[in-house]
Amino acid sequence: MNNYSNPYINSGYMPDYTNRQNIYMLHKKTGDVNGSKIADTVYLMGEKGENPFYENIKVGVQDGRTLQWYVIPLYPNYSMAFNPWLFLGNFTGLNVDEIMVNLPVGGSGALTYYYIISFLNNNANYILGPEQLMPLTKSLELEVIYMDNYKVLVKSRKLNQSIMLDVSDRKDAYEGTVYNREGKLIKPRKGFVIDQPHLYPVRFDGNQPYKLEAQQDIAGTSHADRLGYAVTYWKYSAQDKSWLLDPKMFFVLV
Repeated sequence: MNNYSNPYINSGYMPDYTNRQNIYMLHKKTGDVNGSKIADTVYLMGEKGENPFYENIKVGVQDGRTLQWYVIPLYPNYSMAFNPWLFLGNFTGLNVDEIMVNLPVGGSGALTYYYIISFLNNNANYILGPEQLMPLTKSLELEVIYMDNYKVLVKSRKLNQSIMLDVSDRKDAYEGTVYNREGKLIKPRKGFVIDQPHLYPVRFDGNQPYKLEAQQDIAGTSHADRLGYAVTYWKYSAQDKSWLLDPKMFFVLV
C-alpha cells in the first residue's frame, strides 16, 4: 500500500486550492481518525466535471486538536465519482476510526471504487485500495451453473459450498432459449459472477471492529439478467496487513 506521510499541512485554514472556482466540498464526517481522542473533521473535495460527476477527488482532514489541515491524494485513475461519500469506523481494532471513501462511477454494474485509509498519528496509509478485494473474491472460484427444472447452482470450489436458486419465475423469458417446454436445458449453460464487489461496512457486535460485506452480482444470460448476490465477509488483520475471509459466512441474496 502507498503511504502518504503528511502530504500537505496548512495550519488553521483550508488549503488555498479549495478556494478555486471549480473545487467543491462533497461530503463531511467527524470522528477521531488520528488517535488524539479528539474528534477530527474529514472532508471529500473534488473538481466539478459533467454534472453531477466529480474528478480529482481528495480527502481533507482537519486535526481537531491542532486545527492543522492534511490533504490525502487518491490514485489518479480512481479519483472520480457521482455523489461520493464517506464513512468513519474502526476496521483495524486500534480504537481509532479509519476513513472509508466510496466513489460511485456508475455503469451497468453500478461500479464503485473503495478506499479505507488509516490516518493514525496524522500519517495516511491505505489499508484498502480500489479493486484490491477483486482478486480475493475471484479466488473463491464462484461458478453459476444452470440445471434442469429451472434451477441454478451457485458454488464456490474454494469454500466447497453451494446454494441452489429457483428461477422458475423467469419461465416466460427462458422457455425456448434456455429450457424446453418440459423444463429441460436445451444445452449446457453457465451464468457468471461480477468479480468487482459492492462493499458495505458491517459489524455484528458493537465492541468489535467493522468487517466488509462484499456483495457480487450473480448474472444469468446477461448482465441485465441478475439472479442475486453472492455475499462474503472480510476482516482486516493488522498483523498480516491483509483482508481475511470468514469462510463460515457465504450465502446468496435473491
